[in-house]
This record gives sequence, C-alpha cells and structure tokens, in this order.
Amino acid sequence: MVFSGMLVMGRVVFPRLFSLSLAKDAKVVELRNWIDGVWVWHFVLRRSFFEWKKPLEEQLVQLLQGTKLEPRKEDCWIWKAEGFQTFTVNSAYVQVRKDTVGEVPPVYSKLWRCKALPSALLTSWRVIENKVATKVNLERRGVVIENPLCGMVEESSNHLFSVCDFAWRVWCLYFKWLGVSFVIHKDPLANFLQFRLNQVSNSVNDVWGAIWVGVVSGIWNHRNCVSFDRGW
Repeated sequence: MVFSGMLVMGRVVFPRLFSLSLAKDAKVVELRNWIDGVWVWHFVLRRSFFEWKKPLEEQLVQLLQGTKLEPRKEDCWIWKAEGFQTFTVNSAYVQVRKDTVGEVPPVYSKLWRCKALPSALLTSWRVIENKVATKVNLERRGVVIENPLCGMVEESSNHLFSVCDFAWRVWCLYFKWLGVSFVIHKDPLANFLQFRLNQVSNSVNDVWGAIWVGVVSGIWNHRNCVSFDRGW
C-alpha cells in the first residue's frame, strides 16, 4: 500500500498497516475515490483491524486528509527544495550545501575563477584547506616518511609551499620572470589572498591567481616525484 503516494511512508511510518496490505505496490489513485467533493480511502487488507490497530488507521487517514490531492491530475513526484520544481543533481547539491556550510567563502570564489586546470585548482584548494598528504598530516595517521625536499624541518603545508628552500627558489624565479617584488606569507590561505594586483580588473587578477595555482600545484607534483619516483 502506498500511503500518501509514497511507498516509503507506508513502510516506515505505518509498518504494521503496511504488513497487512494486499496492495503494497498500488498507486494513490487506486486507493481512493472522489465522492461528494471529498476523498474516500479504501485500504485493501488481508484481515480486519484489531481494536489496538484502529488508532493507526485514524492517524493514517488524518495524514492523508491533510494532503492536497486534485482529482484530475496524475500522481507524480515533487522536489520540494526551495526554488526548484524538478529534481536535479545540482539542486540537491545546493540544498546540502545550504544546510551544512552556508555560503561559499569568498576565498574559494576567487580560487575557482582562476584560469587554471581543474586538477591544479583542486590541488590548490587542498593546500589551502591543509588536506594534502604532507609529512605532518601523514604522521597524524601513523605514516612516517622523510622530508623529501629540504629535509631541514618537518614538512607541513606552511613549510612546504612557502618557507622550504626549494619552494622559495621557485617563487623567486617566478617573481623575477614577472618583474615584481613580493613578500611570501607562510600561510597558504593568506599567501593566496595577498597574491593580487591593485587597480586592475577582476579578469586580470583571475589570470594572476592562476600563476599562484600553477606554482603551488607544481611544487606539490615535484615533491611527489621526489618522494615516490626519486626524481629531481
């Protein structure tokens, strides 16, 4: 029996009534008739109710009466997420994001606008979130590795992408190529936020941000090459 047009409703909310039903796969239209301007429900059961089950039937009828049904419209599923009439993966994603984390932080809006490969953007996002498998993060999971680049300090995201001698030389080469002077912040998030140009359009800064994404993803790829392939 499909209660209120939903098979799940019958199974979960009224499991005892559902077990007695002889029409578990029936549609809503097959279980009610429009008589004198009201819906009259007919539940097909394999035996009559015991006295203790009548309150369940009353609860079910009360629930159904509170549901708006129109006699000349076909049964259908409705996605009730705000602003959507039909279900899409994007609408479900928007709903989940709204219920969990709210609006996307501005830093990520700036990151996703950068003109870079998706794989590089994903790596940069993981760096900002400190989700990359650096030595410090791996040791928290019981995995011990050597520092693959400089070997001087424990490898954290702050050290690997800013303070490490190898990373610093890479940044200096890029700044020399760009013809600018710059101060590198050790925190990747602060580093990305300050990697902007003044008095230029957003599109120019999106390209400028792609340089940051390229450097960070390049350092990470080289680090993995040294760690696992022993290459320089």
